[in-house]
Amino acid sequence: MLKPWLSPPPPAYDSYRPWLTFPGSLTQRIVSRSRQFRVERRFQGARLPSRDETKMLGLRDKQLVHVREVILCADGTPVVFAHSVVAMRDMDGAWRGVGKLGSRPLAAALFANPRVTRFPLEYRQVNRLHHLHARVRSAGLSPPPVLWARRSLFRLRGRPLLVTEVFLPSILGLTQIA
Repeated sequence: MLKPWLSPPPPAYDSYRPWLTFPGSLTQRIVSRSRQFRVERRFQGARLPSRDETKMLGLRDKQLVHVREVILCADGTPVVFAHSVVAMRDMDGAWRGVGKLGSRPLAAALFANPRVTRFPLEYRQVNRLHHLHARVRSAGLSPPPVLWARRSLFRLRGRPLLVTEVFLPSILGLTQIA
């Protein structure tokens, strides 16, 4: 059985640690390590959240949320699967811009707005039984049996948005471009 979401980062010897613990915009870090960056939107719409997402967003059971799922690609290679969840009621309020992003990165909106507060990162590994692993597969990817993921809650005008990033093994091949 895999561990739940944790605040301490993965062990120092884990090759994913520098990516998982990076405090800034993951999108900007990927952009700085690639010649071409692209966001592929794979899903956007209403869906039931997982139990832990329901709890993180302070929602009632079986309350629909707005989900946006994208793949971040560096030089044509998928490196991150991003899964964002926000309460439907906030799509007309604090987070109304999320529905209009298209293939633009969410990070640009989050990190450019000084009124957005980011809460500490949490980490875990997800296996084939976890809903995020299933979402990665449904996005057309063929991941290994276990993937590292991180998530963080963002707040704007008191309203939460949960962003989860699942790291694909190809992320480890990105190095600083000279």
